[in-house]
Amino acid sequence: MALGFVILLLVGTAGTGKGRVAVLADAGEACQAQQVLTQPTTVLVLPGQTALLSCTLSPQYNITDFGITWYQQRPGQALRYLLYYNSEYDNHRPARIPDRFFATKDLARNACILSIMDAQEEDNGRYYCSLSSTNSWL
Repeated sequence: MALGFVILLLVGTAGTGKGRVAVLADAGEACQAQQVLTQPTTVLVLPGQTALLSCTLSPQYNITDFGITWYQQRPGQALRYLLYYNSEYDNHRPARIPDRFFATKDLARNACILSIMDAQEEDNGRYYCSLSSTNSWL
């Protein structure tokens, strides 16, 4: 099951002299007929701020039973693996991915949150989350 998000950096926003990073999430459904993952529609952040992308499970599922894998797809490029998160002790982020990308779980919201600190132009692209019941980052 996968879910997609879009992050866009808008340079030269009128009246501010600074760019804005727009985090857009398409209303998405899991690959199966039943909707399992959902996300907000749009989040706006200024460059340098933190973008938060949530991957929320339907109530009949429990986030503690799943690991979440996050992927990024920059415009015109192939999908790339960002990180895997299941818990503080069961996670993985390749050395090539900056540590400003990290994930946590919000048990109260039944969600996994991808945080992108210090949003930058190079963060433009689509973001996908995928869930698995086992450690799937290998």
